Amino acid sequence: MSDTTLIRGGTAIVHEGRGHAYLKEGEIAIADGRITFVGRKYPAKANRTIDASGRIILPGLVSSHAHVGAHEGSRLLIDAGQREFVRSGFLHFLPTRRSGAPGFLSTQDARASLRYGFATVLRHGITTVLAFAPGGRDGGALLLEVAAEFGIRLVWSPIVTGGRYWLNDDGTVELEEDEAMGLKMLDQAVSFIERHRETGVVTLDEYFASTPTLRREAKKAADALGVPLTLHFVEQHREFYETMTRTGRTPVQVLADEGLLDRRTILAHCIYIAGHSLVGYPMVDDIGLLGQAGVTVAHSPVAFSRRGVALESFDRYRRAGINVALATDAYPLDLFAEMRMASIMAKTADRNYEAAPAAAVFEAATLAGASALGRDDIGQLAVGAQADLVIVDPRSLTIGANPDPLRMLVHLAGPQDVDTVMVGGKILVEGGHLTMADEAEILAAATASAERVWAGYSHYNPKGRDVAQAFPPSLPDFP
Repeated sequence: MSDTTLIRGGTAIVHEGRGHAYLKEGEIAIADGRITFVGRKYPAKANRTIDASGRIILPGLVSSHAHVGAHEGSRLLIDAGQREFVRSGFLHFLPTRRSGAPGFLSTQDARASLRYGFATVLRHGITTVLAFAPGGRDGGALLLEVAAEFGIRLVWSPIVTGGRYWLNDDGTVELEEDEAMGLKMLDQAVSFIERHRETGVVTLDEYFASTPTLRREAKKAADALGVPLTLHFVEQHREFYETMTRTGRTPVQVLADEGLLDRRTILAHCIYIAGHSLVGYPMVDDIGLLGQAGVTVAHSPVAFSRRGVALESFDRYRRAGINVALATDAYPLDLFAEMRMASIMAKTADRNYEAAPAAAVFEAATLAGASALGRDDIGQLAVGAQADLVIVDPRSLTIGANPDPLRMLVHLAGPQDVDTVMVGGKILVEGGHLTMADEAEILAAATASAERVWAGYSHYNPKGRDVAQAFPPSLPDFP
């Protein structure tokens, strides 16, 4: 007979058939990695009982798009960056030096960066993550090893790209298409997914660095494998205008023409579309096209808000039929922060304090992400679902008394309030700390790696500028 864990007391955000609902002072039973009971009183004995009195139990959060790591580049960009890149973040550190000089991350400790990333994902209550990352020289062995160490539910395959960004000696950046390279990478990704079905997703790095043939072949491969297709899509301002110049169609229309838009397609970001105020092209109903197809948009409001950009808007996309799922993109890999910012930015974009209510953004962090991945057994607390859950302790001066648990979670809670994280019935965070690794050691290794990367930045910068010159500090040093 299987051992049973019983979670008793507190307020649980459970699934009652139509959506999330509050279960107050109820009980949740877990056996063999799944939820076996949700209700008022468990009718049998349990081998272990967790007292959740005064706490909130919620389903494990789902990040539908994440670059898991220490984000040495993104951390430099707050309040700073080259203006000619027009709000784009990654162009400051991703391109390869055409001269052959060292790359930005050439001195990074890849293991330390990944361990930091997966540790923070778990500590922030994320139990399932769709990761964006190249396979690297080992074909992804390191990433899979570290993900397994931390017990996260991983969705990943090596990225496919049909182009390269080059950093020239004069500081300009160029995109060079390479369809043959992309098709070869796609074949490798398909082979990987066939060997690792449990992580399956076809990941096309971005729309802008791909060709129509590569995109069609990627979608064809994803459909044949029965997995989602995901890609970065119109996260750069120029993607819209260059596509219009070349094709006379919006990027959304191009994807529709190519047959890429359906319920198994996850578009990361999808910001600069017809109708957005920073695009100024209202003649096409891109949102309507996306909604008719039922695509998922993986929305990462924190990273874009730092560049002065908002989705326009969370509610408009959802009303059109788009499955808006929240994602963590870059640091801090925190879906509490993403929920809060999604709500705030939507209210600001729509000038409407009723926009993006707590229930909607919480659904985007749970059920919508599960739906994007074709899963009906995650993102919810229900009988038969995977035992992926988070226990939050709101009893602090920071949070205080609140009449509505969900609004409290969205607008006040954070990773510091996460007490317990469970994936498949296994406790991975307990008492606010990882159970499988030393957090101080993880942080020290990631810090050493980041400081080494930053110290070598002048070798990457074409003008020889160091980090302080390229990204000036907020305050001067004391003389």
